[in-house]
Amino acid sequence: MWRNDVKKYFILNAFLAFVVLCNGCVKITPVKNLALPPVSIIEGNITRLDDGGFDLTDDSGSIYVRAELPENIKLKISVGEKVKVYGNLQGGKKKIFDGYVIKKSSGEQIIVSNPSPHFGFILQSSFK
Repeated sequence: MWRNDVKKYFILNAFLAFVVLCNGCVKITPVKNLALPPVSIIEGNITRLDDGGFDLTDDSGSIYVRAELPENIKLKISVGEKVKVYGNLQGGKKKIFDGYVIKKSSGEQIIVSNPSPHFGFILQSSFK
């Protein structure tokens, strides 16, 4: 039992050290330049909102951001609001950005889902 705890502690510390070294390496990506597979930050204005997410538009184009909270909780965002979103582009015919964390211009962060750990630590530390 304690070996698992030590292993988790070591892995967590290794990720934290990596994050400290890479802090700030994730930059805002224009919508038209999104590519698979890396985690990206996009920034723009919300132009349409529905139960499963929203359309985000920047100077280069627009994309649907999937951002559905658990238990039917509504996102506290509105059309016209400027936001930053951490997430990644989904593969497939439709251009969909899977949002993990939304940062409002007020500084409030909405955690939509938990990405896999190697992405999550980077995202949380770099989201400025």
